[in-house]
Amino acid sequence: MQKLLLDVRQGKWKGVLVVEVERLARGETMDQGIVSKAFKVSNTKIITPMKTYDPNDEFDEEYFEFGLFMSRREYKVINRRLQRGRILSVKEGKYVGSIAPFGYDRVKIKGDKGYTLRKNAEANTVKIIYDLYVYDNLSIGNVTKKLNEMGLKPRKKEEWSVTTVKDILANPVYIGKIKWNGRKVVKVYKYDKLISTRPRNDDYILVQGLHKPIIDEKTWKIASAKRSLNSAPVNHNNTIQNPLCGLIICAKCGKKMKRKSYSKLSKEPILYCDNPKCDNISSKFCYVENKVLYGLKKWLEQYKFDYQEHLDKINHNKIKSIEETIASLEQEAKKENDKLLSIFNFLEDGTYTKEMFKARSEATSQNLAKINNSIQNYKTKLSQEKMVDRKKEVLVPKIENILDVYNLLQTAEEKNNLLKTVITRSYISKN
Repeated sequence: MQKLLLDVRQGKWKGVLVVEVERLARGETMDQGIVSKAFKVSNTKIITPMKTYDPNDEFDEEYFEFGLFMSRREYKVINRRLQRGRILSVKEGKYVGSIAPFGYDRVKIKGDKGYTLRKNAEANTVKIIYDLYVYDNLSIGNVTKKLNEMGLKPRKKEEWSVTTVKDILANPVYIGKIKWNGRKVVKVYKYDKLISTRPRNDDYILVQGLHKPIIDEKTWKIASAKRSLNSAPVNHNNTIQNPLCGLIICAKCGKKMKRKSYSKLSKEPILYCDNPKCDNISSKFCYVENKVLYGLKKWLEQYKFDYQEHLDKINHNKIKSIEETIASLEQEAKKENDKLLSIFNFLEDGTYTKEMFKARSEATSQNLAKINNSIQNYKTKLSQEKMVDRKKEVLVPKIENILDVYNLLQTAEEKNNLLKTVITRSYISKN
């Protein structure tokens, strides 16, 4: 549809064939307006088996817009029926998801519509997870390590992660329940862009399912109580809580490090690597944050000193050297071109035979190609050197601004956006 609209705007077609005019747009009012305007401005006809519509004809345009409006209503009715059907299936205990949770297979219900779940070989691993967490009293991180040590594999990846284990421990499907609408899709504007989010929803549906449970109620209640005691209060309002989000990389395994807060106010947040096989030690978050700002400050001081005392001269000499090399190579290329011209002249006046001409011209052409290739490489290097110099000059005021306003900013998101203007990544290693 996007490609079609582009063609229509460019006036590529006299008309567009469609089975019904309503099929052109079932989106929101804004989408209908975009489609209608594209056809009208380009004067592209809409051809259906019943009628040909001229967007610039007043009556055809009115009928076309009415058709789009009715198609939107039809779409909403169909969607409402589908959603109502799904909710009814959930309330009957059927599984309406497309992918079965770990430990189950999705199977068709015999003699009825819909699907349910059936335990598979993975169910034993689910039992082990709950036993380790509840009865062996291991933390979620230690459960993850134990599973990897035992050689048990998750469904898709090679190793277990803390997030996957946490999701299994929080999923009521393992006590025979069906949960629906736990994370509804909600559209919000962020930086003037419409994005889809999936925040946690407290108003979800939880009913008894048709499938058999893997875990008993007692084990589930103990696990839930333990999770609620150990979990920190998490803000799910779709805002960044970590000013260093996406910037700090584990120097040992290459994973992005995460921030962890505690329910006890006396315990400060930490920055840690959640790779169970990595031995990089966690650090207090405030230490790392201060170290990043200190690093920017030292870089700025060093750069200013180098730039004022040495850098200008060094860069100037480096750029001048590359420019001189390019000029020298261009002189060599001119000589080879003159040589090639002479070879053609010698062929014309009979000095060279065809065999001699072929041998000499091939050797000269190859040499000329090598010189031209070197010239291109040095020109690329020259532009890179000039770009690096310009970028460093631009970085100076940006870093000065960060050091001035960072601690005055109110939210973690503002701090994170500011740091990302100068930092791509920062590596941390602690032994």
